[in-house]
Amino acid sequence: MDNMKYFPLPLLFLYKKQLVMEIGMLHSHVLVVTLFLLFLLFKTVLLVVNKKELLTKVKTKLKMVDPILGVLMLATGGYLLSLYGSDAPTYLWVKLVLVLIIIPIGIIAFKKENKAMAIIALLLTFYIYGASEAGSLTFSKNQSVADSDNNPVQGAEQVVIEGSTADLLKTGKEVYLAECKKCHGKDGKKGLFKSPDLTQSKLNLSERVAWIKKGKGVMPAYENELSETEIEAVALYLEELK
Repeated sequence: MDNMKYFPLPLLFLYKKQLVMEIGMLHSHVLVVTLFLLFLLFKTVLLVVNKKELLTKVKTKLKMVDPILGVLMLATGGYLLSLYGSDAPTYLWVKLVLVLIIIPIGIIAFKKENKAMAIIALLLTFYIYGASEAGSLTFSKNQSVADSDNNPVQGAEQVVIEGSTADLLKTGKEVYLAECKKCHGKDGKKGLFKSPDLTQSKLNLSERVAWIKKGKGVMPAYENELSETEIEAVALYLEELK
């Protein structure tokens, strides 16, 4: 590759390490939410079918499970939310609010053995789980694409591609597979951290270049990691994913 500007190795290592930590935090959050949901479902079933004696034993022996899972869910979720900064999508804020509502509702429901409140807490938990998986309050899988394409890309200057298109596409593919595949997937549809489906994006070449340079949400900025040629090559290669 011509005109390559490689990222300093120690900083590149730290960047990769941080990304691995963030991905690990995401998986931890999903695990905690799943355990919270299953435990809530189990207790709700016991309450609804009037297995109060068994429910009492469960609450007594596992009384610390709810607060521990609640704290872990808020901690991991809050950390992931902080990665988005001001670009956090609406569904994440709604999810946070609902979690803050669900926890006290659940506590009151099982303390007073109120079936209606327990069912409400369970349904809300199912809802936020589904919304999180879809990345949308309406469970629309393409919401992240719509959000991305409807937001203006700052610093999108006109880009004129110079040199062999074939060479740039080859370079773009190599860089994409090395730097982008982990979140976007080989085909652009992976959507880790709710990243948009690149096959559905309507951004033009200049906007894609600006996006790659500046980053957005949990996506890091690459203007100091990749050369201008590499960035333009990746932006050009993204057209091949459609």
